[in-house]
Amino acid sequence: MENIPDSPEGIILESLLEGMNQYYSAELSQKVHRGLNESYRKGQYTGGAVIYGYDVVDKKNVINPEEAEIIKEIFTKYSQGYTATALAKDLQARGIRTKKGKYITDKQIYKILANTKYNGKIRHGDTVYDNIYPKIIDDVTWQKVQDIHGENKHAPGRKKEIFDFILSGKLYCGDCHRLMVGESGTSKLGRIYYYYSCLAKRRKQHPCKLKSVDKQWLEDIVINSTWTLLADKSIVRYIAETLCKMHEEESKKNTKIKSLEAQRQNALKASNNLISAIEQGIITEQTKIRLKELEAKIAGLDFDIEQEKQRCYTFLDADKIESYLNSVICGDIQEMPVRKLIVKTFVREVILDNDSVTITYNFTETPTKYKITPETLQQIKRQSVKKTANNKTLCSNKLPSLPPSET
Repeated sequence: MENIPDSPEGIILESLLEGMNQYYSAELSQKVHRGLNESYRKGQYTGGAVIYGYDVVDKKNVINPEEAEIIKEIFTKYSQGYTATALAKDLQARGIRTKKGKYITDKQIYKILANTKYNGKIRHGDTVYDNIYPKIIDDVTWQKVQDIHGENKHAPGRKKEIFDFILSGKLYCGDCHRLMVGESGTSKLGRIYYYYSCLAKRRKQHPCKLKSVDKQWLEDIVINSTWTLLADKSIVRYIAETLCKMHEEESKKNTKIKSLEAQRQNALKASNNLISAIEQGIITEQTKIRLKELEAKIAGLDFDIEQEKQRCYTFLDADKIESYLNSVICGDIQEMPVRKLIVKTFVREVILDNDSVTITYNFTETPTKYKITPETLQQIKRQSVKKTANNKTLCSNKLPSLPPSET
């Protein structure tokens, strides 16, 4: 919904706004957690669906006697050897339903057995509270059920390691100009390799001549090239000043506030007409309902208008933008979150050829080319030998990993 132009500067402005919105969201989360902590301390009901076995009276959770007996039965029978499927079938045959009127399934049985609230405990953050939910299941039965539940679980299989291919969606084949995607393969010795390959070639949609390329090596080239470029503080300052001017211009000609104000004016006009009709004695139940709807709509629009004004009229300062951009490029570029953020914020497109990598950034129309030549390979190898394992300097220009062999 943001009125951001489709330009290189617009892309980086969008990333900036997303970062600042994330900050406000985190700050709001802190405030909400403070309120929740106070409610937990007082032992009050904190909202949400009321779980089976309890009712809410005067902001307090109290035991529902009939539902509590079903909960006790589930725990007792499960501890005696009944399966969740058998318990669910028995409850369905007896016509026992949830608070929403649905039958209790085996999946819900497992959720009940794992819900610590029935044992009188609830965790919020790092604190466990025992004053919010009255205990339905005693500690001995609870522990016995958890032991059985743990034994019945299947041994966890070996999960496939998920790798982050940070260039996905931005990497294109220089031969057929199609997207390149991340893949993995296992050698005869059991070693796993990760690489990028042309999607059209893999699907046999195009006789592409581009070879697959090692994931780590290519990503290191992009990250290090970007890192080196942004080491020039004048470039970062130029980006900040450009974004600041663009945001001010877009904020001044914002059309969303005008649209919201027009909607509010129409709702207010309709509300005034209904009030005039009521004053003249024309009043029905439908009139009252419609008037309440309009009042709620006007209140909601007032909130949206004020929120939009606060967002638009708070102009971004160039110094703050520069500080934010520096925070993006300040960190250990061997860490995946830092690498992801750099690519997302600054890299617009990467085109891979058999002898070169072309990088286009969001803040310039002039692509930066990284030529892969025999001399470049030898230089990288020499630099790699000099790398030290204990180099932890922040914002340093880290060297790329060894590239694949020339063959």
